[in-house]
Amino acid sequence: MRSAFYNLINFINMTNVHDVYWGAAKQILQNIYLIPHSTITEVADMCYVSTATISRLCRKLNYESFADFKNDVTMNLNFFNQDIKRLLFDHQLPAKETINEGKEVFKDHFQNVIHNLQDTYDNICYEDLIKIVDKIYASKHICFAGNFFTQSVSMQLQIELSYLGKDCVAMYPLEQQKEIFKSLGKDDLIIVSSIAGGFFQDHPDAMRELTKTGAYVIVITQLEEFAYSDKVDMILKVGNNHHSLIGKFSITYIFEVLEALYHLKYGTKK
Repeated sequence: MRSAFYNLINFINMTNVHDVYWGAAKQILQNIYLIPHSTITEVADMCYVSTATISRLCRKLNYESFADFKNDVTMNLNFFNQDIKRLLFDHQLPAKETINEGKEVFKDHFQNVIHNLQDTYDNICYEDLIKIVDKIYASKHICFAGNFFTQSVSMQLQIELSYLGKDCVAMYPLEQQKEIFKSLGKDDLIIVSSIAGGFFQDHPDAMRELTKTGAYVIVITQLEEFAYSDKVDMILKVGNNHHSLIGKFSITYIFEVLEALYHLKYGTKK
């Protein structure tokens, strides 16, 4: 649950440094812990801009209002430490006094990553990967759905598919994903990826909408069951039952394999 951080960082990375919104976004990110307890006027004063500028910045960050942005920041901060544990050390964040044992911590983390990748390799059938590749080829439109990290990972596959003439999108803002869902039908494909199930848990409304489209739905995740799991057409289970964000390595691996297989089977432009 890091959407506000992703939105801010992505905006900062893609905006001219001389833009007034760039400066305001950077100031907000540097003082992110103050946002849940601040009014829009206080944030404007902090950034040396008007409240109207903060409102427009929030819309540029894909929020309907400052209140919407503030709520997302609050939620992000509440989950941030929990996500750190899941991301780095599979639920067990080492105590500070173990810093001198860093080599063992480093080794344990490496082993967790290796086990996650090995379980992914052992559990996935090659035929299922080929089925996905064939489904991509046969579909008129391909839509990637998920939170920011998995959408970013899918981008390389999106580039390959676009080069080969496929119509595909990987929107990040949830509301824009929902808008894309409305345009899809039975000849289309939706690939949803969520490492530890955060997308399903936090956005069951989005899952409900995408399963109503009539499109073929493939889910890539570490979970066996999740909201609307009985409504999707195929589940590609990666990683293992730890359900940690270490699974990001397996998600990346799967997208890279799909890109390679698609190129091998359909990569020659006519």
